[in-house]
Amino acid sequence: MREKCRLVGKHPDVGDTRPELGEGIRSTYVCSYVIFFRRVEGFLEIVRVIRGDVDEPKI
Repeated sequence: MREKCRLVGKHPDVGDTRPELGEGIRSTYVCSYVIFFRRVEGFLEIVRVIRGDVDEPKI
């Protein structure tokens, strides 16, 4: 999980765009979890991490 978050920090344009969850939100997967993140003022913010089997994520 930490390794994937570090990778996202170095390459914040990876993953899928998720405009339905909010402006600038993207997501990527690691094992059975989904990491939601966005860029904020030059930093990467991990918004939420949830199990991948959740139907409708709430951010």
